Amino acid sequence: MGLWQFIKKINARQFWSLFKLCISHIWFVWPTLKATQRTVALANTHFGSRHHKNTRANAFRHALWNFLIAKECSGWNKKEDTVISWTKHITEIHEMALPGNVLANAMDIHNNEVGQYVFLQNKEIALEKTLALLLEMTRNSKKISTLDELVIVPKDQMVHLIDV
Repeated sequence: MGLWQFIKKINARQFWSLFKLCISHIWFVWPTLKATQRTVALANTHFGSRHHKNTRANAFRHALWNFLIAKECSGWNKKEDTVISWTKHITEIHEMALPGNVLANAMDIHNNEVGQYVFLQNKEIALEKTLALLLEMTRNSKKISTLDELVIVPKDQMVHLIDV
């Protein structure tokens, strides 16, 4: 989904929250857009259109997206807590603005947190090694069907709802 399509879908309150967040972190907007475009391109390369459903491929896309946002933004600000806070807030706004069902949203947020965790543990390694790590984590993604199952999954393990 493009930026303008996204903005058209959100309500006034969500738009205002997004606007305030972006203005307060103006230097993170361009790196976030860049990371988003790169994420979609890499997800398409590795999984084709399968990353548009609640599959392992979708888990990969969310984790990669958060990793790349944090990585790109860390080039503008070296404070990890600031970068992770931005990454968490901007991706949560996305999830709340485009709600699916409760379990699908929880899955996305969990996989976003996996990407943030991977960044914190691997921020100095090359993207190729991070991609290899995320692809391995994707193969080991746990299928869940309830929120109760999600609660017990560690923050370093991806989750998905649909096997393909």
